[in-house]
Amino acid sequence: MKLCADILYWRLKEKLTTVTLRGKTGSELTLNRPEFYLDRTQSFEKNRVYVCSADHLPQSPRFGENVCLVCLGQRRDLNAGYDRCSVILVEGQWDIFRVFNLVQEVFNLYDAWEERLWSILRHGAALPQMLDASRSIFENPMLLIGSDFRYLGVTEEGYLQNELGLQLDTQSFDVEKMATFLSLHDMSNHVREPLLLELQGKRTLSVNIFDQEEYLGCLTVFEGTRLFRDSDKALAVFFSKLLRQAIQLNPVLAGTRTAVRRALRSVISGQSIDFEYRRALSAESGKQDWVCVKLIPESGSTHLPGAYLSAALEERHPGALAFEFEDAVAEFLPVDQAKKESIDALRPVLEKLGVVCGISSSFSNLYDANHAWFQASAALQNGLCQGNGASIFYFQNYLLPQLLSGALSGRPTWVFYTEGLKRLKEHDDHSQVSYLHTLRVYLDNNLSVAKTAAALFLHRSTLLDRLAHITAMLGSDLKDPDYCLTLGIILRAELEQKRTEKCSAD
Repeated sequence: MKLCADILYWRLKEKLTTVTLRGKTGSELTLNRPEFYLDRTQSFEKNRVYVCSADHLPQSPRFGENVCLVCLGQRRDLNAGYDRCSVILVEGQWDIFRVFNLVQEVFNLYDAWEERLWSILRHGAALPQMLDASRSIFENPMLLIGSDFRYLGVTEEGYLQNELGLQLDTQSFDVEKMATFLSLHDMSNHVREPLLLELQGKRTLSVNIFDQEEYLGCLTVFEGTRLFRDSDKALAVFFSKLLRQAIQLNPVLAGTRTAVRRALRSVISGQSIDFEYRRALSAESGKQDWVCVKLIPESGSTHLPGAYLSAALEERHPGALAFEFEDAVAEFLPVDQAKKESIDALRPVLEKLGVVCGISSSFSNLYDANHAWFQASAALQNGLCQGNGASIFYFQNYLLPQLLSGALSGRPTWVFYTEGLKRLKEHDDHSQVSYLHTLRVYLDNNLSVAKTAAALFLHRSTLLDRLAHITAMLGSDLKDPDYCLTLGIILRAELEQKRTEKCSAD
């Protein structure tokens, strides 16, 4: 994960005693892993950590945003750069490779933390486990409370009992203790920014957890073991986002939006839903029109966790409902956000993430989600088979291929051949001129000789002669609209079948 100068400073200080932090002490998690700076180039790229020696720094450096220098030794003119970047000064006789490895170890620590949290999310999403896994990161007691003020997890129950007089010996707080806690803590369940508060003379850092506009609970870190640092706020916000996903996975703890997600998952899989989920679904149905979006990883791209992609989509589309389903992600998007210009704005993001999607027609009754999921899946399947390199496919653009794919009922095309088509097929097997292809182009151009001749690059008289042979072999008049429609469906369905088979093989 990305870190900040404040985290690097305090973690390095645990290993190196002669460390000071100067300049911009950024606390946003933007910094990428470190790299050596050994030459005298003038530019320092944004969001980078450079491990360097003071005597190698240029006279007039150019700094991008959020640059952090881990600098061995001092230089008089180095002070000029303090106001443009973060500088972690390491004084004393330290080996630059040793310092570089220490910085790498800091990144390794936080990467391992993030990986552990994702692993817990994938294997039961146990909230106490997530809190325990985070104890070494925050180095302070933590408490998680649900929206109904139920106790969800704590790292050091003894601290709450001994220092604050709160005994958590049951599944929930009793009313009197809970009222005391709330009055002392002055919780505000509508605030989205981290809150620094005081509880009985002890400072606390609280982050409320939301599912869109719905309040799910609050994470509180107590200043019990060490003093708070600037970076604790950013880390608490990062942690709260993963806690939100864990709460959403628990049907007992989750709110109305999660109930709707679970109901939609059951509907699109064709399963029955219980009374509570039906009630949640009915409450949302009819309020607005929706579209269903099915997202899958593009072939050959790195597979992102579905939970991560779902959370990213909901943050980008307020009011949307997104969740993992089988090997894909389903997103139900309000129509006002599904306008073509809004979806097109999402295209660069999808391409960056290596994701492609199919989009259904609009619908208002969420009980029809199964049909919308079919449409989104069909759009995705047919769009990918076209192989035009697009990343967004609309069901309305693939109605004919979808209808044709169902026309054959999975059987080979020859099953539906008329006697006339069989004769044309036999001709094509022994000739370099394809009568079936000529007939298909002729039907596609509404029996226009001029357009067909142009499409096939034939002289008009040559085409007329060929059409005469085709008509004779068919043994039926092409002026009959029903007959032409039948032939057109069979020939186009054959073309779609071959395209689908090729797509499956690839």
